[in-house]
Amino acid sequence: MGSLDRKVALVAGGGSGIGRATAELFAAEGARVVVFGRRVEPLEDTVDAIVKAGGTATAVAGDVASEADAARLVETAQREYSGVDVLVNSAAVRLRAPLTEISAADFAEVLRINLVGAFVLTKAVVPAMRRRGGGSIIHLGSALGTVAAPDFSPYVASKGGLHLLARAAAVELVQDEIRVNVVAPGTIDTPMGQGVPEFRRHLLKHRIPIGRAGHVGDIAAACLYLASDASRYVTGAILPVDGGWTAS
Repeated sequence: MGSLDRKVALVAGGGSGIGRATAELFAAEGARVVVFGRRVEPLEDTVDAIVKAGGTATAVAGDVASEADAARLVETAQREYSGVDVLVNSAAVRLRAPLTEISAADFAEVLRINLVGAFVLTKAVVPAMRRRGGGSIIHLGSALGTVAAPDFSPYVASKGGLHLLARAAAVELVQDEIRVNVVAPGTIDTPMGQGVPEFRRHLLKHRIPIGRAGHVGDIAAACLYLASDASRYVTGAILPVDGGWTAS
């Protein structure tokens, strides 16, 4: 038996990177998975990979910060699999530019997806989780929600806000037996992580005590722990998965 047998998991950002790795791991552990994101083709690729491996999955395309799209995501899970037990929110964008060169509109768009989207998804799944007697909400934060780096001010602000939003939700939803936690990756070998210039990646690597960038599987495994009953006494936590970066 897998650690997520009979559970229904929604994975926002499930078409690539950490989201896809998490969706595939959850399916391998027995979950029925609904992947969510803006682009249909990557979502369908994830579903195909899960089904070929013997798992169960479906895809819903939409905007993470749209209340209508989030409601449709939950409705699909209810219709197809009769409920929602787990939400993993790995949807995010990152804008790299000096603070003085970023427009207010661009700053707001990063917060809309990374922070408002997290709020919208959290709000959308709560009624369904209440009907199941509880659940687990996992947001993908960042080491850059704890420490800062130049040229990433909208991303740093959004992830710092996300960390505290998750803690606020954890305290508010504990009476419903809904746990809310954050996995905070450091430098990870994903398309987003690889967008950092090579010189800066070299510097980051040497600031990481473990001495390497992380892999998507490292993050997926942390999400699995927080989704499973093994973490039933964990809520409001910010779990760094950064090779010791923020500790150092």
